[in-house]
Amino acid sequence: MKNIIKILVDIIMTVLFFVLLAYSFTGRTMHEYLGFVIFAFFILHHILNLNWCKNLFKGKYNLTRSFNTFINFMLFICMLGLIISGILFNRDIVEFFNLSSIKVLNKKVHVTCSYWGFIFMSAHLGMHWGIFINISKKLINIKKQICITIALLIAIYGIVSFIKRDLHNVMFLFTRLPDYEETAIFFFMDHIAIMGLFIFITYYLCRLSVKLNKTNKVLQQ
Repeated sequence: MKNIIKILVDIIMTVLFFVLLAYSFTGRTMHEYLGFVIFAFFILHHILNLNWCKNLFKGKYNLTRSFNTFINFMLFICMLGLIISGILFNRDIVEFFNLSSIKVLNKKVHVTCSYWGFIFMSAHLGMHWGIFINISKKLINIKKQICITIALLIAIYGIVSFIKRDLHNVMFLFTRLPDYEETAIFFFMDHIAIMGLFIFITYYLCRLSVKLNKTNKVLQQ
């Protein structure tokens, strides 16, 4: 039951993150409310995964565990950056502490943390994508080759979308987030594909690291 709740929380957070990225469609008020909601789910997520946090400094770190810990740590940093920068957007706080001078910098931090967080959230899903694959196998009987082909096509579209939206420059603060008119369907299609790209990369990197760990164990025997 707890694992099902964990999966549901992850799905809800992913959907909320998508909607939060679509600021131009939701507007400021909705964006702020959803920001508080995802913050609440962020806390719930860590409560549900408290055992993982407790065991962080216990046991040995192989390649897979190190990769997983790095992704989770970076996602935590991004979420923390989003929460702090989000709070600093509040007009009352800005006026009370006279923080108007950091408005431009704060916006850059918020946008950068948003997209780095989006990438690391995708990678986080990729680390556990095997669970979703096993569930889908029980519900839908699709051949492995077809699944791989679909995943590869989504990943290719994700590369195109990532480059088209200039996210590699946005994430490193080289350029500002492109501002152009588009329909919501194309926005979400592009970002779902980008998420699919990093899920694809992380999932197969994890599978590779598992094989390397097994090989190392065999060699050590």
